[in-house]
Amino acid sequence: MESLQSLNRRRKAVRSIGSITKAMEVVAAIKMRKSEETALNSRPYAFKVLDLLEKLGRISGLDNIFTKTSPTAKTLVVLITSDRGLIGAFNTQVLRAFENFVARDNGDYYFAAVGKKAGSHLLKKGLGAVKNFYGFGDFVKLEDIAPLSDFVMNGFISGEWGRVVTVSMHFRSALKQETLIREILPLDFMNIRKTILEIIPEHGRFSHLAAKPLSSGLAASVPDYIFEPSPEKLMKNLMPHLLRMKIYHLVLEANASEHAARYVAMKSASDNAEDLSKKLLIQFNNARQAAITGEMVEMSATQSALK
Repeated sequence: MESLQSLNRRRKAVRSIGSITKAMEVVAAIKMRKSEETALNSRPYAFKVLDLLEKLGRISGLDNIFTKTSPTAKTLVVLITSDRGLIGAFNTQVLRAFENFVARDNGDYYFAAVGKKAGSHLLKKGLGAVKNFYGFGDFVKLEDIAPLSDFVMNGFISGEWGRVVTVSMHFRSALKQETLIREILPLDFMNIRKTILEIIPEHGRFSHLAAKPLSSGLAASVPDYIFEPSPEKLMKNLMPHLLRMKIYHLVLEANASEHAARYVAMKSASDNAEDLSKKLLIQFNNARQAAITGEMVEMSATQSALK
Protein backbone atom coordinates (compact mmCIF):
# COMPACT_ATOMS: atom_id res chain seq x y z
CA MET A 1 0.00 0.00 0.00
CA GLU A 2 1.20 3.50 -0.80
CA SER A 3 2.60 5.44 2.16
CA LEU A 4 0.61 8.14 3.94
CA GLN A 5 3.16 10.80 3.01
CA SER A 6 2.98 9.92 -0.69
CA LEU A 7 -0.84 9.92 -0.71
CA ASN A 8 -0.91 13.26 1.09
CA ARG A 9 1.53 14.81 -1.39
CA ARG A 10 -0.52 13.56 -4.36
CA ARG A 11 -3.75 14.88 -2.83
CA LYS A 12 -2.23 18.32 -2.27
CA ALA A 13 -0.84 18.39 -5.83
CA VAL A 14 -4.24 17.47 -7.29
CA ARG A 15 -5.97 20.14 -5.20
CA SER A 16 -3.46 22.74 -6.40
CA ILE A 17 -4.02 21.80 -10.04
CA GLY A 18 -7.77 21.91 -9.46
CA SER A 19 -7.49 25.44 -8.10
CA ILE A 20 -5.53 26.54 -11.17
CA THR A 21 -7.96 24.96 -13.65
CA LYS A 22 -10.92 26.47 -11.78
CA ALA A 23 -9.38 29.94 -12.07
CA MET A 24 -8.69 29.37 -15.79
CA GLU A 25 -12.31 28.23 -16.23
CA VAL A 26 -13.64 31.48 -14.75
CA VAL A 27 -11.26 33.63 -16.82
CA ALA A 28 -12.20 31.77 -20.03
CA ALA A 29 -15.92 32.28 -19.32
CA ILE A 30 -15.42 36.04 -18.85
CA LYS A 31 -13.37 36.32 -22.05
CA MET A 32 -15.95 34.32 -23.99
CA ARG A 33 -18.77 36.67 -22.94
CA LYS A 34 -16.63 39.70 -23.75
CA SER A 35 -15.85 38.39 -27.25
CA GLU A 36 -19.55 37.66 -27.84
CA GLU A 37 -20.52 41.15 -26.72
CA THR A 38 -17.90 42.81 -28.93
CA ALA A 39 -19.10 40.91 -31.99
CA LEU A 40 -22.75 41.70 -31.29
CA ASN A 41 -22.05 45.39 -30.72
CA SER A 42 -20.51 45.65 -34.19
CA ARG A 43 -23.56 44.18 -35.95
CA PRO A 44 -25.67 47.37 -36.28
CA TYR A 45 -22.80 49.26 -37.94
CA ALA A 46 -22.04 46.37 -40.29
CA PHE A 47 -25.69 46.16 -41.34
CA LYS A 48 -25.84 49.88 -42.11
CA VAL A 49 -22.75 49.68 -44.30
CA LEU A 50 -24.15 46.62 -46.03
CA ASP A 51 -27.53 48.26 -46.69
CA LEU A 52 -25.86 51.36 -48.09
CA LEU A 53 -23.75 49.27 -50.47
CA GLU A 54 -26.81 47.34 -51.61
CA LYS A 55 -28.60 50.62 -52.36
CA LEU A 56 -25.57 51.94 -54.23
CA GLY A 57 -25.37 48.80 -56.31
CA ARG A 58 -29.08 48.77 -57.11
CA ILE A 59 -29.36 52.48 -57.94
CA SER A 60 -26.15 53.10 -59.81
CA GLY A 61 -25.43 49.61 -61.11
CA LEU A 62 -21.79 50.17 -60.29
CA ASP A 63 -19.43 47.23 -60.42
CA ASN A 64 -16.46 46.82 -58.12
CA ILE A 65 -13.22 44.90 -58.24
CA PHE A 66 -14.12 43.05 -55.01
CA THR A 67 -17.34 41.65 -56.49
CA LYS A 68 -15.91 40.58 -59.86
CA THR A 69 -14.98 36.99 -60.54
CA SER A 70 -11.25 36.87 -61.18
CA PRO A 71 -9.83 34.81 -64.05
CA THR A 72 -6.99 33.70 -61.77
CA ALA A 73 -7.38 30.10 -60.60
CA LYS A 74 -5.23 30.61 -57.51
CA THR A 75 -6.94 30.39 -54.11
CA LEU A 76 -5.75 31.85 -50.83
CA VAL A 77 -6.79 29.71 -47.85
CA VAL A 78 -6.74 31.59 -44.53
CA LEU A 79 -6.41 29.09 -41.68
CA ILE A 80 -7.53 30.55 -38.33
CA THR A 81 -6.51 28.75 -35.12
CA SER A 82 -5.36 29.77 -31.64
CA ASP A 83 -1.95 30.88 -30.42
CA ARG A 84 -2.14 28.74 -27.27
CA GLY A 85 -3.20 25.27 -26.23
CA LEU A 86 -5.19 23.80 -23.33
CA ILE A 87 -8.41 24.04 -25.34
CA GLY A 88 -9.29 20.41 -25.97
CA ALA A 89 -9.97 19.44 -29.59
CA PHE A 90 -10.49 23.03 -30.81
CA ASN A 91 -7.44 23.24 -33.09
CA THR A 92 -7.68 19.58 -34.10
CA GLN A 93 -11.16 20.10 -35.53
CA VAL A 94 -10.12 23.18 -37.51
CA LEU A 95 -7.00 21.51 -38.90
CA ARG A 96 -8.92 18.37 -39.86
CA ALA A 97 -11.51 20.45 -41.78
CA PHE A 98 -8.66 22.33 -43.47
CA GLU A 99 -6.94 19.11 -44.60
CA ASN A 100 -10.22 17.70 -45.94
CA PHE A 101 -10.87 20.89 -47.91
CA VAL A 102 -7.41 20.95 -49.48
CA ALA A 103 -7.60 17.22 -50.28
CA ARG A 104 -10.85 17.53 -52.26
CA ASP A 105 -9.09 18.62 -55.43
CA ASN A 106 -5.70 19.61 -56.72
CA GLY A 107 -6.35 23.34 -56.73
CA ASP A 108 -3.64 25.96 -56.84
CA TYR A 109 -3.63 26.92 -53.16
CA TYR A 110 -1.73 29.54 -51.19
CA PHE A 111 -1.93 29.58 -47.41
CA ALA A 112 -2.03 32.26 -44.73
CA ALA A 113 -1.82 31.29 -41.05
CA VAL A 114 -3.67 33.13 -38.29
CA GLY A 115 -2.47 31.77 -34.96
CA LYS A 116 0.70 29.93 -34.00
CA LYS A 117 -0.97 26.51 -34.19
CA ALA A 118 -1.90 27.16 -37.83
CA GLY A 119 1.66 28.22 -38.69
CA SER A 120 3.11 25.13 -36.99
CA HIS A 121 0.70 22.83 -38.80
CA LEU A 122 1.46 24.30 -42.24
CA LEU A 123 5.17 24.03 -41.55
CA LYS A 124 4.80 20.43 -40.36
CA LYS A 125 2.86 19.46 -43.49
CA GLY A 126 5.41 21.15 -45.74
CA LEU A 127 2.80 23.48 -47.21
CA GLY A 128 4.39 26.73 -46.11
CA ALA A 129 2.54 29.93 -45.33
CA VAL A 130 2.68 33.02 -47.53
CA LYS A 131 2.09 35.08 -44.40
CA ASN A 132 1.76 34.42 -40.67
CA PHE A 133 -0.34 36.50 -38.27
CA TYR A 134 0.06 36.06 -34.52
CA GLY A 135 -1.03 37.72 -31.31
CA PHE A 136 -4.34 39.33 -32.19
CA GLY A 137 -5.18 39.13 -28.49
CA ASP A 138 -8.22 38.05 -26.53
CA PHE A 139 -10.18 41.24 -27.22
CA VAL A 140 -9.17 42.10 -30.78
CA LYS A 141 -10.10 45.50 -32.22
CA LEU A 142 -10.87 46.38 -35.83
CA GLU A 143 -7.54 48.13 -36.31
CA ASP A 144 -5.68 45.07 -34.98
CA ILE A 145 -6.72 42.95 -37.98
CA ALA A 146 -5.66 45.64 -40.51
CA PRO A 147 -2.47 43.73 -41.52
CA LEU A 148 -4.53 40.61 -42.30
CA SER A 149 -7.31 42.43 -44.20
CA ASP A 150 -4.81 44.55 -46.17
CA PHE A 151 -2.83 41.45 -47.12
CA VAL A 152 -5.96 39.66 -48.34
CA MET A 153 -7.29 42.66 -50.29
CA ASN A 154 -4.00 43.68 -51.88
CA GLY A 155 -3.36 40.13 -53.09
CA PHE A 156 -6.84 39.92 -54.58
CA ILE A 157 -6.57 43.31 -56.29
CA SER A 158 -3.14 42.55 -57.73
CA GLY A 159 -4.34 39.19 -59.07
CA GLU A 160 -2.11 36.99 -56.89
CA TRP A 161 -5.23 34.95 -56.11
CA GLY A 162 -8.71 35.01 -57.56
CA ARG A 163 -10.50 33.59 -54.54
CA VAL A 164 -10.09 33.80 -50.76
CA VAL A 165 -11.42 31.07 -48.47
CA THR A 166 -11.29 31.01 -44.67
CA VAL A 167 -11.29 27.95 -42.40
CA SER A 168 -12.24 28.82 -38.84
CA MET A 169 -14.37 27.85 -35.87
CA HIS A 170 -17.90 29.24 -35.66
CA PHE A 171 -19.45 29.97 -32.25
CA ARG A 172 -22.90 28.39 -31.78
CA SER A 173 -23.04 28.32 -27.98
CA ALA A 174 -20.75 27.89 -24.99
CA LEU A 175 -20.94 24.11 -25.42
CA LYS A 176 -21.11 23.92 -29.21
CA GLN A 177 -18.70 25.22 -31.84
CA GLU A 178 -18.39 24.04 -35.40
CA THR A 179 -15.84 24.46 -38.17
CA LEU A 180 -17.00 26.51 -41.16
CA ILE A 181 -15.38 27.10 -44.54
CA ARG A 182 -16.37 30.44 -46.03
CA GLU A 183 -15.53 32.15 -49.32
CA ILE A 184 -15.00 35.84 -48.50
CA LEU A 185 -13.73 37.00 -51.91
CA PRO A 186 -15.20 37.79 -54.36
CA LEU A 187 -17.63 39.64 -52.08
CA ASP A 188 -21.23 38.50 -51.99
CA PHE A 189 -23.69 40.71 -50.09
CA MET A 190 -26.00 37.84 -49.16
CA ASN A 191 -23.13 35.80 -47.72
CA ILE A 192 -21.97 38.80 -45.68
CA ARG A 193 -25.49 39.36 -44.33
CA LYS A 194 -25.70 35.68 -43.41
CA THR A 195 -22.36 35.88 -41.58
CA ILE A 196 -23.50 38.90 -39.56
CA LEU A 197 -26.78 37.19 -38.66
CA GLU A 198 -24.95 34.03 -37.56
CA ILE A 199 -23.01 35.97 -34.91
CA ILE A 200 -25.97 35.60 -32.54
CA PRO A 201 -25.49 32.32 -30.60
CA GLU A 202 -28.17 29.65 -30.70
CA HIS A 203 -28.29 29.30 -26.91
CA GLY A 204 -27.07 31.27 -23.94
CA ARG A 205 -26.96 34.83 -22.74
CA PHE A 206 -27.41 36.65 -26.09
CA SER A 207 -29.61 34.13 -27.92
CA HIS A 208 -32.76 36.26 -27.40
CA LEU A 209 -31.40 38.82 -29.89
CA ALA A 210 -32.26 36.45 -32.73
CA ALA A 211 -35.90 37.54 -32.35
CA LYS A 212 -34.94 41.17 -33.01
CA PRO A 213 -33.81 41.52 -36.65
CA LEU A 214 -31.82 44.66 -37.37
CA SER A 215 -32.81 44.96 -40.98
CA SER A 216 -35.55 43.52 -43.12
CA GLY A 217 -33.70 44.18 -46.33
CA LEU A 218 -34.48 46.66 -49.09
CA ALA A 219 -37.95 47.50 -50.20
CA ALA A 220 -39.12 46.52 -53.67
CA SER A 221 -39.04 50.14 -54.81
CA VAL A 222 -35.94 52.10 -53.84
CA PRO A 223 -36.32 55.89 -53.58
CA ASP A 224 -34.00 58.23 -55.41
CA TYR A 225 -30.93 59.37 -53.51
CA ILE A 226 -28.42 62.14 -54.04
CA PHE A 227 -25.00 60.86 -53.01
CA GLU A 228 -22.18 63.10 -51.86
CA PRO A 229 -19.44 62.26 -52.70
CA SER A 230 -20.17 60.36 -55.90
CA PRO A 231 -21.35 56.73 -55.85
CA GLU A 232 -18.02 55.70 -57.40
CA LYS A 233 -16.05 57.14 -54.47
CA LEU A 234 -18.45 55.68 -51.93
CA MET A 235 -18.09 52.26 -53.47
CA LYS A 236 -14.32 52.56 -53.55
CA ASN A 237 -14.16 53.48 -49.84
CA LEU A 238 -16.92 51.32 -48.41
CA MET A 239 -16.18 48.01 -50.09
CA PRO A 240 -12.74 47.56 -48.44
CA HIS A 241 -14.25 48.60 -45.13
CA LEU A 242 -17.02 46.03 -45.44
CA LEU A 243 -14.44 43.33 -46.17
CA ARG A 244 -12.50 44.37 -43.06
CA MET A 245 -15.70 44.05 -41.03
CA LYS A 246 -16.31 40.55 -42.40
CA ILE A 247 -12.76 39.42 -41.53
CA TYR A 248 -13.12 41.10 -38.14
CA HIS A 249 -16.27 39.10 -37.41
CA LEU A 250 -14.53 35.86 -38.42
CA VAL A 251 -11.69 36.56 -35.96
CA LEU A 252 -14.16 37.50 -33.20
CA GLU A 253 -16.07 34.27 -33.78
CA ALA A 254 -12.83 32.27 -33.61
CA ASN A 255 -11.85 34.06 -30.37
CA ALA A 256 -15.23 33.39 -28.76
CA SER A 257 -15.02 29.74 -29.83
CA GLU A 258 -11.50 29.43 -28.42
CA HIS A 259 -12.53 30.83 -25.04
CA ALA A 260 -15.62 28.59 -24.99
CA ALA A 261 -13.51 25.51 -25.78
CA ARG A 262 -11.01 26.47 -23.08
CA TYR A 263 -13.86 26.99 -20.61
CA VAL A 264 -15.21 23.50 -21.31
CA ALA A 265 -11.73 21.94 -21.15
CA MET A 266 -10.88 23.65 -17.85
CA LYS A 267 -14.27 22.78 -16.35
CA SER A 268 -13.70 19.13 -17.25
CA ALA A 269 -10.20 19.29 -15.75
CA SER A 270 -11.54 20.91 -12.57
CA ASP A 271 -14.25 18.24 -12.19
CA ASN A 272 -11.69 15.47 -12.75
CA ALA A 273 -9.33 17.01 -10.21
CA GLU A 274 -12.14 17.18 -7.65
CA ASP A 275 -13.09 13.54 -8.24
CA LEU A 276 -9.47 12.40 -8.02
CA SER A 277 -8.95 14.43 -4.84
CA LYS A 278 -11.94 12.68 -3.22
CA LYS A 279 -10.61 9.25 -4.24
CA LEU A 280 -7.16 10.06 -2.87
CA LEU A 281 -8.72 11.30 0.39
CA ILE A 282 -10.54 7.96 0.76
CA GLN A 283 -7.29 6.07 0.06
CA PHE A 284 -5.47 8.30 2.57
CA ASN A 285 -8.09 7.67 5.27
CA ASN A 286 -8.05 3.93 4.60
CA ALA A 287 -4.25 3.84 4.78
CA ARG A 288 -4.24 5.88 7.99
CA GLN A 289 -6.90 3.63 9.55
CA ALA A 290 -4.89 0.57 8.54
CA ALA A 291 -1.77 2.07 10.11
CA ILE A 292 -3.63 2.86 13.35
CA THR A 293 -5.12 -0.64 13.47
CA GLY A 294 -1.67 -2.14 12.90
CA GLU A 295 -0.18 -0.09 15.73
CA MET A 296 -2.99 -1.14 18.08
CA VAL A 297 -2.46 -4.81 17.19
CA GLU A 298 1.27 -4.44 17.87
CA MET A 299 0.58 -2.76 21.24
CA SER A 300 -1.83 -5.53 22.24
CA ALA A 301 0.64 -8.21 21.17
CA THR A 302 3.43 -6.51 23.14
CA GLN A 303 1.27 -6.29 26.29
CA SER A 304 0.31 -9.97 25.97
CA ALA A 305 3.95 -10.94 25.60
CA LEU A 306 4.95 -8.95 28.70
CA LYS A 307 2.34 -10.74 30.77
